[in-house]
Amino acid sequence: MSRTYGDRRSFLKGVGGAATAIGLAGCAGLGGDSGRDFFKLGAVTSLSGDLRFGGEVTQRGYDLWADTINEEQGGIEIGGETYEVQIEYADAQSKPSTGADAASQMIDEGADAVLGPYSSNVTLAVCPIMDQNSMPHISGSAESPQIWQEGFEYSFGTIPTVSIIGNEAASALLNLEPQPDSVYITAVNEPFSVATGDAMQAAAEEAGITVENYEQFPRDTDYTNVVSAAQNADPDLHLHGGHIGSHVNLVNAAEQLGYNPDGFLMHYGVNTGSYKDGAGAQAPYTFGATVWLPEVDREGGVLFDSPQAYADASQSAYDTAPDYTQAGSTAAGIVFQEAFKELGSAPPLSQDDKDELIGIIEEIEVNTFYGDVAFETEGEYYHNNVNTQPLLVQLGDDGSASIVGPEESATTEANYPVPAWDER
Repeated sequence: MSRTYGDRRSFLKGVGGAATAIGLAGCAGLGGDSGRDFFKLGAVTSLSGDLRFGGEVTQRGYDLWADTINEEQGGIEIGGETYEVQIEYADAQSKPSTGADAASQMIDEGADAVLGPYSSNVTLAVCPIMDQNSMPHISGSAESPQIWQEGFEYSFGTIPTVSIIGNEAASALLNLEPQPDSVYITAVNEPFSVATGDAMQAAAEEAGITVENYEQFPRDTDYTNVVSAAQNADPDLHLHGGHIGSHVNLVNAAEQLGYNPDGFLMHYGVNTGSYKDGAGAQAPYTFGATVWLPEVDREGGVLFDSPQAYADASQSAYDTAPDYTQAGSTAAGIVFQEAFKELGSAPPLSQDDKDELIGIIEEIEVNTFYGDVAFETEGEYYHNNVNTQPLLVQLGDDGSASIVGPEESATTEANYPVPAWDER
């Protein structure tokens, strides 16, 4: 069960044994934690609001890590003793200010470390709180390059910045035959989505392809207006930066208006159940980007032996296939797990322990089902894990995602140009 601080109310939500609910009257703050015999991690993510679908994905990822380490190993071993992991959730409500308040509350409650938000805009509000309070923080989701360019000392991220993912996925699409002559780019006006659009624009310009327009708009925009403008430009491809809800709105409006470019590329989430359910008959043939799929050829790793073993565990626990955000969130927990072991301190962690933990995480290298995780220690991607290979995927008629680029990584040929709406 979970506890939510974002709206200052406590409520119960069944999310598995790893998360815990503690009544307000039972919280004694930092002092009350002195005899605690488990690792307590805070997790700030969007459990309500328009980013809740992604927030639920990160929650599944964090919980699957904690449930697995608790059930299979009895927790984290320190000095011959094992200590279970418990996660307390704070609802950012898809709002940066609420996420910052929730993060502060979790620090006051005595968390040993914090697992980060789903979205970049909330993460950018949470990271300064982490630095101000010297609290170790790993995001399993946020991808805006601005996070890493800020040089936050106490924050890390397991998923490569969208500057890398968006650019390389778009480049792979733009290299398909017949090569397009023009693209139309749209992005929701928020850090992650704009960074995605910027990366896509850079890929098009590098390929010498005409960018008919690059339109940024608010989350609550009328997508029929967006699609009408794009339709008038008549591009070969439409590239979009946004979250799952915006993807659904875009393709639904495109089908209604008969807007038929040769393909749509949406960076995040096209192979999630939320996108497939929301887009319905419009979902097949969508292109997307990922850094992880269950069928990626990778063996070994801490806690889960392979990508497929992780996917099977997710299917068993939640009756849903995991995407790369869920996988990256679980990897964030695994990094904390291995760093706690190396630290060798029993919970609750002191401030000296937390400061030492940051040095350990900076130098750590962990082989996981998600890939090798290691963090940059300087430059524009400071504390970001940039090791995993971005992949271009496309949904088939049955909703399954196949790797169609880059060419050296493709497992199947892209269905391109995609069929018009009335030909499907």
